[in-house]
Amino acid sequence: MRSLRIFVSILILTIPVLLYAEDRPSPTTYDLQVSIEPVAGTIAVHGTVDVPSSVATAAILKFNLHETMEITKLLIDGKSATFAYAPLEGSFPLPATRGVVVNLPAASAQRMIHMEIAYQGPLMALPEFGASPDMRRSMDDQINSRMVELAFYSSWFPQFAFGLPVKSELTLSLPQKWISICSGKRTEDTIAAGRAITHWSSAKDVDIVILASPDYKLTQLQESGVPVEIYDTQLPEPFIRQDGEQIASVLKLYTAKLGETNVPNGVVRHVYSPKRKGQGRAGFARPGLIVTSEGRTLEGLASDPNFSLFQGVAHEIAHYWWNFGAGQGDWINEAFAEYFSTIAVENLNSESALSAVMADYRKQVSALPPDAPSVSNVQMTDQSSFVIRYYKGSLMLNAIRHAMGDEKFFQACHEFFETYRGKPAGTEEFRSFWKSKLDQAGLIDPWLDSRGGLPPAVNEHAAQR
Repeated sequence: MRSLRIFVSILILTIPVLLYAEDRPSPTTYDLQVSIEPVAGTIAVHGTVDVPSSVATAAILKFNLHETMEITKLLIDGKSATFAYAPLEGSFPLPATRGVVVNLPAASAQRMIHMEIAYQGPLMALPEFGASPDMRRSMDDQINSRMVELAFYSSWFPQFAFGLPVKSELTLSLPQKWISICSGKRTEDTIAAGRAITHWSSAKDVDIVILASPDYKLTQLQESGVPVEIYDTQLPEPFIRQDGEQIASVLKLYTAKLGETNVPNGVVRHVYSPKRKGQGRAGFARPGLIVTSEGRTLEGLASDPNFSLFQGVAHEIAHYWWNFGAGQGDWINEAFAEYFSTIAVENLNSESALSAVMADYRKQVSALPPDAPSVSNVQMTDQSSFVIRYYKGSLMLNAIRHAMGDEKFFQACHEFFETYRGKPAGTEEFRSFWKSKLDQAGLIDPWLDSRGGLPPAVNEHAAQR
């Protein structure tokens, strides 16, 4: 299993939805102009945000924003609006974030609230994940002379929710010779007044990601009809080539099992961000994009020349489909993504490799303390959260698969994906859907509701297969 050795994950992909929205909500739409000064570590943003009026309550609109950002302009539907800073909305540890409470002008009958905003400031310098024992005071996002990495984790743009669809138009200005990779499709690339100006459009997303470096090298691959772009600064070419082959194989496998999903422009981009530590395993994913720590990858290669990110990358690619679990139900995203990574191991590696992976999951779940939270109640900040959401969730899906048989299970996975794509799902939606598909409906509740390790009432043979 040396080739499947992966990082210990430090942070989950998603964070709790701050505000739930109506069924199939209209997406929040961003049109932002962003100027970044890497050496100074500063960012200046101005633009518009259109938000569904359903997220406002009692003539108040709330959002999160990086706490060092000074808001210099804020209009609602063309009218001046007063605002105040407040505690962070939501419970996830975003160490550099605070809430903004906006008093809305006279009530409007419009379905969308139109906000014009301008703000600027330095990004707070915090340790990367893994570089400090205090994970609550860590954050991968940064702006410095080596790199730019900005995503939801730093609240660099006004955040109303995570896990719900957003649309974005982004115009990015960086010093000339800096190479950027952002959410969506690149639609414009020019040089003006010594600045690199790029425009990006993302019609279906859950985040707005900005990645940049003056040292990025681009490797373009066409593997089995799948275009792959890999950005790095110092990784060996054989590793990059292997990575591209694995990405293409996994994407084709999941598409065959689950149908098409949102991959902007049909290109998968894997960006090795030149940070030293950072989020574990293969990092994080957004539609068509994977972001991985180059430093951790180099550490893995230094300790094992056969080091591979295969299962970690397979997990992140699975998030192109599994990205709608909301709030506490975020375990849905991670359990499905993790279990589908084992399906990639089974189909693209070997049965013996799969057996070793599942045996490790059973070992770690069996070692959970008796009072460990159930899947239906686990929170992202619980001590055993990772093992419960990723590994216990995977074992549950494995038990469901063997109760249903492969054909019915994968058909149901495709239906579950199509039913909830673009809207939030929680534990009860999962419970109801899968009970309706199972002849053994009693299989679901013990897995979801039992505390500790493996549920005592489940078929142990099914759990171990």
